Amino acid sequence: MIVEMRIFNTYPGKTEEFINLYETKGFAIQVPIQGQLLGVYRNEYGAILDVIMLWGYSSEEDRRDRRAKLAASPEWLAFRKEAAPLVRDEESRLLVPTESAWLR
Repeated sequence: MIVEMRIFNTYPGKTEEFINLYETKGFAIQVPIQGQLLGVYRNEYGAILDVIMLWGYSSEEDRRDRRAKLAASPEWLAFRKEAAPLVRDEESRLLVPTESAWLR
């Protein structure tokens, strides 16, 4: 499994609005297409305007295919347009498991 960490840096005062919008609209559109949502988090310290989502995929190809389907969804595009004024920037990190023996 690989994990994608998507970080949404919201504008000041817009974090809760973004979370509520995602909960009421985005979640129902994204999860059936994108798959395994591992969790949604926010920072307690540091960059407190960040909303972090972790997504699980079986492979990089699985991720590419699902992200392409999501990008082609008119409902998702409408949601992104609605959410855009709440988000300053967005970052994606692809996390892959280590091969360390101590993790086995």
